Amino acid sequence: MLPYEVNGLPLHILLVHVVVIVLPAAALMTVLGAVWPAFRRRLGVLTPLVALIGLVSVPLATNAGEWLEARVTSTPLIQAHVALGDTLLPWAVGLFLVSLGIWVWYRWFAAVRVPAEGRGVRAGSPRPAGSLVPAGFAAPGTPAADSSGDEPLHGDDPYAPLSGAATTTPGVRPTAPARARVGRTTSAVVSVAWIVLALVVSTGTVVKVVQIGESGSSAVWQGSFSTDPVEG
Repeated sequence: MLPYEVNGLPLHILLVHVVVIVLPAAALMTVLGAVWPAFRRRLGVLTPLVALIGLVSVPLATNAGEWLEARVTSTPLIQAHVALGDTLLPWAVGLFLVSLGIWVWYRWFAAVRVPAEGRGVRAGSPRPAGSLVPAGFAAPGTPAADSSGDEPLHGDDPYAPLSGAATTTPGVRPTAPARARVGRTTSAVVSVAWIVLALVVSTGTVVKVVQIGESGSSAVWQGSFSTDPVEG
């Protein structure tokens, strides 16, 4: 059971601060991760982890709020706040799933764009005169290509593994087997879909957090102070 009172304050008041900070932060990170590759690579799994923290904080804050609701005088403003609070959990779940899906998609499945200067010599292509690397193998330090002759599936992207079966040849760096990645067209379509989902779910989550926070503030403060200074 949660300690519903901390240092004389209702736990709900403290947990609300976690929700209103973490969920909007997770929403922003999710959108940026969907549209900004460098940001996505730098944060990696941190984005879905932050979204998970926000998701867990929602039922905790709701549970603590139900404890507090039973200990204050019920008003229409409080009832409106409680009703809005119950609508946040589906958005928090959606935000976590979208952020996790984006991370998994780009981590293992999306095609990787390789800059021209980062491309290695294709497997099976002729080697320059004097080259000691047998044809059919990538030179050490250069990206490997798959057996279909397509462009390398990695380069400066740390999430793109080597493709093809593992090879071991004396004097040549062995390549590792990798998970298959989808084609560029499919990758582009799915990536656009993730961007749309990230925008919709993140926007909805932030709007819902603002609405709930505003209703809670109104329930606490509306009619509880004077517009004129009070004489001490």
